[in-house]
Amino acid sequence: MSKLRTKIEMSNLHHELKLNIFSRLPVRVLCICKCVCKEWLNTISNPHFLRLHLERSMSNRQLLLLNQTSHDDDDDRPRQQIVSFFSASLEGDLQFRTMGFVGGYIHLIPSGHGLICLVNKGNFYIFNPAMKKAIKLPKPKRSTCKGIDGGFGYIPSTNEYKLVHLYDENENEFAYSIKCEIFTVSDGNRSSSWKQIEAQCPFIVRGWGVMANNKFYWMVWEGCHPELKELIVSLDLKTETFAFVPHPHVNSHVEGNDMFLAEVQGRLCLMDTFAHPPVTHIWILKDPMKKIWEKHCTIDLTKLEGFYNEPIQIFVLGQQNDEIVIRIQQELNFFNIRSKVLRRSTANLSLQRETGLCLYTDTFFSLGR
Repeated sequence: MSKLRTKIEMSNLHHELKLNIFSRLPVRVLCICKCVCKEWLNTISNPHFLRLHLERSMSNRQLLLLNQTSHDDDDDRPRQQIVSFFSASLEGDLQFRTMGFVGGYIHLIPSGHGLICLVNKGNFYIFNPAMKKAIKLPKPKRSTCKGIDGGFGYIPSTNEYKLVHLYDENENEFAYSIKCEIFTVSDGNRSSSWKQIEAQCPFIVRGWGVMANNKFYWMVWEGCHPELKELIVSLDLKTETFAFVPHPHVNSHVEGNDMFLAEVQGRLCLMDTFAHPPVTHIWILKDPMKKIWEKHCTIDLTKLEGFYNEPIQIFVLGQQNDEIVIRIQQELNFFNIRSKVLRRSTANLSLQRETGLCLYTDTFFSLGR
């Protein structure tokens, strides 16, 4: 009787009020709601509603944690790798998700939006945490170097995800020839193969690429000994060409310090991963065309409770409302851009050294069959 009464009460609500209620529900709940009646199915499937739900989800991005049983890339045993995904709200509510891979480390490449990319033993997988769906992509080109370089990002204008794979085809260990292939995933469909582009990446890069303004950006591996102003390389997806991006002078840079790239609200940002003295600056690429940087904020790590005066490695996961989400060692922290307050998470997430972390957006994006 209570279910019937709820259905009757919902049917009497104004359409705009229904949209308001539905748009605040997670995807997994809405998938159940679509089965209740034809009216709900039509409402939730409407493109206008899908856009409204995505906008709401973008302002309430969730934290995804990846735990795994093995992190040895040399593990060739044909056994299943146990991987656990925890979709945690920033308040600490947890929901358990699992899927299996073969033995070896699972690399997590975030897109900053609804889907993430996972790499296991040279194979790429696309995963939608909200729908609990994953697909395995066709085998990429073999790289003569052991490392895997690439990037994964979302293009709102075309509603597509782009996966970039950089690989070395030079057999000489003292030389390199970095080629690039791209895989496209559309809503409900995906490419049947990788697309090879003509341009070569001018240098070996390090870390996963960061997408902002329809371009991927990487830090250049300093072992290549480029010019000091050429430590960032970009790939324009429209022209399929590589270019260098001059970067600002980083005051806290010390010997052995790695600069780090991240995406913050659709824009490229640069920071130090080791800060000493313990103040780190985050720069935003304000004008991508003129390559003009602007200091976004300054974070004083001495304000952290239990701070130790030593070089500290930090990673920016993204921005949630007015707070930048930062991983400092095994802790999750939040820096409020307006109040300049740095706080530590109260959620007991039990982070391990090998725990993967990223922010993602709840989405109906379909990976097809």
